[in-house]
Order: sequence, then structure tokens, then C-alpha cells
Amino acid sequence: MTTTYRRRYWRILSTSAVLLLLVSGCSPSSPGQGTDTASSGSQTDASNMLPDGKGVTMTADEARTEFFGLLDEIQAMAAGDWVNEDVPAGGYCNFQGTGNGKSFAGARTMGPLSATERETLRQKVSAFYESRGYKIQTLDKSTTTNNLLITTAFGPDGLSVALYTGDLGTIIDGSSRCVPDPEVAK
Repeated sequence: MTTTYRRRYWRILSTSAVLLLLVSGCSPSSPGQGTDTASSGSQTDASNMLPDGKGVTMTADEARTEFFGLLDEIQAMAAGDWVNEDVPAGGYCNFQGTGNGKSFAGARTMGPLSATERETLRQKVSAFYESRGYKIQTLDKSTTTNNLLITTAFGPDGLSVALYTGDLGTIIDGSSRCVPDPEVAK
């Protein structure tokens, strides 16, 4: 594979990742979704109640910890030299239609895996997504120069994590839940 094709691949993959973040990471979910306090560890005091009075939301710190923890767990499923491209400072999102939200994004990249290793990783990650109750979507975006499968999980409140496994590399990326921005509350 020539350097030109690799550069094009990474450019396309980066663009796809950004589009995934824009489309799924910052849109508000339906009221009451993602309110499982057992999985989020949130407390049920009145300050954490959603605007509609249903359920509980996470703090920004909890959302950051949850999201980067997911990336860490998935990364640990495939040994190799991963490059961490996380954005720990976070960004803004549209929490419950108010525009006053915060979310976090990140990516982990590494070189290509063998076809067998890719399939094994994809199956492990799919099982991991299922165990957390996420909606899963797998897309085959293969071309003549790259066999690429994208396995994406959609969780509560805009949480999304995608695994890209292709001939040219492996990427984990996504965005955290959209939660109330603590800076706006001050």
C-alpha cells in the first residue's frame, strides 16, 4: 500500500469520525432515556433531576470518566501500540434543548490487525456493547483497497462509541453523553 493511499485513508477515516461525532454525539435524547441510576452511579438528589422531572443525569466528571473508561476497556481488548487522541477538556452540546451541555470526545488509533484479529476484536467489542445495553450498528464500508467494518454503539444521552477495523488501521472513537455544563450553572 502506498503512502498516498494511507494518507487518503486516514483523511477519510478522520472525516468519518468527525461526522459521527457531529451527528450522534451532541443531540439530546428523548426525556427519560439513559436514566438507569444503577449503571451510571448517579445519586438521586433534586439537583441531578432532568428538567422534565424524570430520571437522573450525570455530572460532567461522571460522563468524562464513563466515556474514557469505555475507550480504555475497548483498547485493552487488542494489544498493540495505540495512539491516544482524546480531548479531555470536552466541548459543548445541546443538553435537553437548552444548548447548555458538555460532552467529551476521544479516539484511539493503531496500525492494522490481521483479518482474524480484526474479527475477534469486533466480536469482543460487540459483546461488550451488548452487555451494556447499547444499540449496535455494523456497517461494511469496504472498498477495493480497504476492507473496513464500522461497529458503532449508541448509548443514552448521545453517547456513541465506534470501532473501525480495516486493512489500513484500527480506530476507536466517539463522544460521551451530553450532560449539563457545570460552568453554566455557576
